[in-house]
Amino acid sequence: MGELLLVLLPAIVLIALIWGLFTALSPRDTGMSDAERYQRDLAERSARHYAAQVEAATAARARLEAKTRPSQNTQQHTQQQDARNQARQRPGNT
Repeated sequence: MGELLLVLLPAIVLIALIWGLFTALSPRDTGMSDAERYQRDLAERSARHYAAQVEAATAARARLEAKTRPSQNTQQHTQQQDARNQARQRPGNT
């Protein structure tokens, strides 16, 4: 029994010493806490929502401008037709 204690006691102390050194020298958990993870997730969702709103507003504005403003080519074509019609309607032109 005494020999067993002489072998086991130093082995247990050595294992405890190795475990302590390993624990002390291992890198700390640098991960995010749950609160930080939640804040980051909330910020990402907010940014995605804002980007979607901006995209929808831009598309709506483009649709509105397309309906209310003729394109430059259409405008120019209309002006040319008006000028031709006015030239034809002037007396003295044949």
